[in-house]
Amino acid sequence: MQPDQGQPTASAGPRPAGQATPATQRTSGTAAAASERKVFRLPGAVIAWWAWVVVAVFCLIDMAITGRDHTSAEIAVTVALVTGVMYACALRPRVVTDSAGITVQNPLRDHRIPWGSVTDIDLAESVRVHTERQPGAKRAKVVHSWALYSQPRSKIRMEMMQQGPRRLPRSPFSPDGGASSAHKEPNAQVMAKQLNQLAKDAREQGAPGGPQVVTWCWWSAAGIVVPAVALILVITLTH
Repeated sequence: MQPDQGQPTASAGPRPAGQATPATQRTSGTAAAASERKVFRLPGAVIAWWAWVVVAVFCLIDMAITGRDHTSAEIAVTVALVTGVMYACALRPRVVTDSAGITVQNPLRDHRIPWGSVTDIDLAESVRVHTERQPGAKRAKVVHSWALYSQPRSKIRMEMMQQGPRRLPRSPFSPDGGASSAHKEPNAQVMAKQLNQLAKDAREQGAPGGPQVVTWCWWSAAGIVVPAVALILVITLTH
């Protein structure tokens, strides 16, 4: 419906300096950010997956050209087994967020948690999603993410950062003595803070809670079990 001529309309021009953003605008901006589907995972695992794919393809092509014996069959099945393990442990794990909640995808299981049931998200050895205690449960559940983990060097750097700048190592090859790289937060820590902020914003907007839903990823398990059984059969029948 078109506004009346005599009614004032919102101006699309720049906002004067020092003027606060309306609360409704801030709320709508936060809601729009929370409704977007976001995927969180470390790049190293994805790089490891594609590196293995290159190696596996090369091995299979080589065996297709030169191999026709039982050993080639064993190697082919072994490559399939390692590919299944690499997929489940490197490519599949991730943390996915949307407007309704957070999904922690681990190698064989998925954990779906509504935003209203998330109490905190932090980083220990891996990113942890703390949930409310459900009726009948003895304690609240904590879901650990396989995809977002703290590397040993990153963990040591974070501990030294917490102890103060005097304990940070300095490098003679850096103009600032390595202070800037030493103070840089690990990727997993940055992602944990982003996830915790998303959960906090959703709770402030009244996101509903609910039970945690855990589902098994059977085809990911099959990608490991089937080649493993096939390898046992090949070894048994050829020796």
